[in-house]
Amino acid sequence: MSERNRPIDPVGPNGVELVFFYPCPHCGHSVPLVAPVQPATVRCDACSRRFPIIPVDERAQRYFKVVTNNGRACIDPDFA
Repeated sequence: MSERNRPIDPVGPNGVELVFFYPCPHCGHSVPLVAPVQPATVRCDACSRRFPIIPVDERAQRYFKVVTNNGRACIDPDFA
């Protein structure tokens, strides 16, 4: 089998990000945000209205990344 036709082996993660869902106070839609560590005003992707959010703790985010080896410890052991 040539190199071009050879099946590609599955690839594991080499990083992780935490996604937090913030409920829009105007329409109730869950707005996904990648670990916001600063206070901010965001726009709802459903109703387009803006609202302020409470940031997540940056230390907790770093802790999660450390204990999961930046996501590598989260892979399904049946595929490792």
